[in-house]
Amino acid sequence: MSYQIMSGEVAVPTAAEDATMFTPNNPDSTPNIRFSNYAATDAKIYYLNSAGLEIGCMTLRAGRDIVLHKRRTYHKFWAEGSDVRAVPVIVTATTVG
Repeated sequence: MSYQIMSGEVAVPTAAEDATMFTPNNPDSTPNIRFSNYAATDAKIYYLNSAGLEIGCMTLRAGRDIVLHKRRTYHKFWAEGSDVRAVPVIVTATTVG
């Protein structure tokens, strides 16, 4: 897989009331967000609907990254961990040969 970066990497908010969509709320926005944990400790990422209610959460291990897909452009994220950063990306398949 390869990733097309759609904006600059930013810090993920650290409180539910500050959760962000990371993308504009329109159908043309990228639904994939790459999260990176630059801390020496694990961090928890929370996925919220537009009303701020938790849809789910996961642990992002220290020094790791993951790409998560948003079901709706208006869904939001926040993290327990001040060293988690995020960037919207378009995921493309790569072929070798």
